[in-house]
Amino acid sequence: MKQTILILTLTFLINNIVNAQSCVIAKSFTGHKEAILGIAQSPNGKYILSGSDDNLAFLWNESGKIIDTITVHLKSVNDVVFSPDNKRFITGGSEGTFVIWNIDGTEVKTVTADKVYIKTVVYSNDGKFILSGGGDNTAKLWTADGTLIRTLKGHKCTIYQASFSPNNKSIILASCDNTASIWNINGKRSMTLKRHKSGVSAASFSPDGKNILTASFDKTAVIWNLNGKPSIILKGHSGEINQAEFSSDGKYILTGSEDGTAKLWNIKGKLIKTFEEKFETQYTAATFSRDGQFAIVSSKDNNIDFWYLPK
Repeated sequence: MKQTILILTLTFLINNIVNAQSCVIAKSFTGHKEAILGIAQSPNGKYILSGSDDNLAFLWNESGKIIDTITVHLKSVNDVVFSPDNKRFITGGSEGTFVIWNIDGTEVKTVTADKVYIKTVVYSNDGKFILSGGGDNTAKLWTADGTLIRTLKGHKCTIYQASFSPNNKSIILASCDNTASIWNINGKRSMTLKRHKSGVSAASFSPDGKNILTASFDKTAVIWNLNGKPSIILKGHSGEINQAEFSSDGKYILTGSEDGTAKLWNIKGKLIKTFEEKFETQYTAATFSRDGQFAIVSSKDNNIDFWYLPK
């Protein structure tokens, strides 16, 4: 009996320690003066890249030191991404250009990519292609050096996110026309996902390529099967969802919302954890760390906070 009580007590204490840890910010990066619109971590985990409404992008080291400041954008830096080989990164701005950089901060090329503004930019998983989208309602496929291959037309509103499938053979686009669309790499649309009641802000494939995740200004996120049928609806945010992504192992989903919070869900749609206190904010950027230990979330003070993920 005493042994049973001891085991239960230890279990209770361990659970409390784990839960307490998941409520703690491990570290915080300070530097931006306006809302952070994009956060990325390099595949090797050595760098953080952030873009902001202050027209700047910062390249940070693991300790939170700014090692490069990108000042070329005339308007907000809406998205940032690293190349899969860690050798380059891209910043995309509201003036309609994205800039390819070497990791040492030297500029490779400035690409005029959108007639209105760049909202999303991403590398293919093999690093051979770049995909951009934005305010002229199109997405564009480029070589890794910024040469245009083709333009994907069909949406009636801004492209908020563009993503590649794990095998790089398909592309998914999220648009403020309330839909997401799937295309093959040759530019043919194969499917349109219709379920959201407002603009679709995020869309991506699961790491195994068997599911699709979308999120919307209607405050919900949806997991779809590859036949285009919604299987799970994630409800819990009180504000528009800006970002959503799968963890690298496909077991969890992280969403960021204008209610000021980021939420961690399991793949079955159960809410696991809410990061940050609730408050209305312009934008909440959120992503998983490469090592799976942290949710990296922008704060109301325009910091980048590393929250412990529950064990």
